[in-house]
Amino acid sequence: MLGAGSMANKWFVVYAQKNAAGISRLGVVAGKRIMPTAVSRNFAKRLVREVFRRNFPADFAWDVVVRARRQLGPETSAEGRLALQQLLQAMQK
Repeated sequence: MLGAGSMANKWFVVYAQKNAAGISRLGVVAGKRIMPTAVSRNFAKRLVREVFRRNFPADFAWDVVVRARRQLGPETSAEGRLALQQLLQAMQK
């Protein structure tokens, strides 16, 4: 994806835009309507931060916002992790 825009799948929506800071920055949105308990929201945020850290180069200089579309939990984390990895890799092309 060149320039700015968004990509989505059934688990996440990822918005991205180039920045002038010289490093990649991440924002995570885990809404209370989608994930009613704080435990589930915190779990989703930790998962997103970990996948971003491992799969997105810091020197890529993008602002990325990831919004969860479904509830993530320990039983669905593998599928959610793979879905987010695919979105982040597609954005780097």
